[in-house]
Amino acid sequence: MSENVQKLQDLYAAFGRGDINAILENVSDGVTWGTESIVTDVPWYSIRTGRAGVADFFSTLDREVEFTEFAPRVFAGAGDQVLVQVDIAYRVKKNGQAACVSSIHQFVVGADGKVTSFRAHEDTASVARAWNA
Repeated sequence: MSENVQKLQDLYAAFGRGDINAILENVSDGVTWGTESIVTDVPWYSIRTGRAGVADFFSTLDREVEFTEFAPRVFAGAGDQVLVQVDIAYRVKKNGQAACVSSIHQFVVGADGKVTSFRAHEDTASVARAWNA
């Protein structure tokens, strides 16, 4: 197993424990983080920059959704890239609607071992439907 895959496994374990600080300590100063989508009203989909942006991403998720499942299933790495397939289910707090997606998380890890980029690839339309119900 590559060091980068192990790094991401550790970061997902930190998320599972609610240890967002461990994640923030392992992202670069200029990290970019988010989901590229034409959906603009789902608040966690924008691209954020820097540790403050990543912190905002996690605080937005905490404020807006209650996870009922967050299960990383497959980790695959090649060079500085790591892909993680994650099954995600949650309830939107503002309206009680459920959303369930299988997401591919794409990471780039720098030579210093810090994450420099994160993009989520998922069915953003189904999430938008739950958000706007």
